[in-house]
Amino acid sequence: MPGNFRPFAYALAAALIAGCSTLKVGRDFDYNAFASRVELGTTTAAQVMDWVGAPAGKGVEVGTDRTRLDVWNYYYGTGKIPSGSNTSFKLLQVKLNQEGKVAAYVWTGDMAGAPVEDKSSGK
Repeated sequence: MPGNFRPFAYALAAALIAGCSTLKVGRDFDYNAFASRVELGTTTAAQVMDWVGAPAGKGVEVGTDRTRLDVWNYYYGTGKIPSGSNTSFKLLQVKLNQEGKVAAYVWTGDMAGAPVEDKSSGK
């Protein structure tokens, strides 16, 4: 099992054993702090760390054109086990080019109040 997911598996197993308890996975982060400031091709890895902290995991994405991006993963989830009630999960993947600048990002979670301005064309 990859090292990044081992803590998640342990937490899930412990919650299942505990019965109807609340499960928390990952570390909470502020997506709005990231999305309101990020500028593709300009924002640095150091700025991302400043805004949302150290990533929970890191990986690599290799495109069809062999372009390599470093991927930083941030995730946080809560919910009742085993009922699954009151669950929420959010995931932010920040993709950094070889110069250490944000090339792209993927957000999955509650979009209520989240800035969704299209910055893909650059400013």
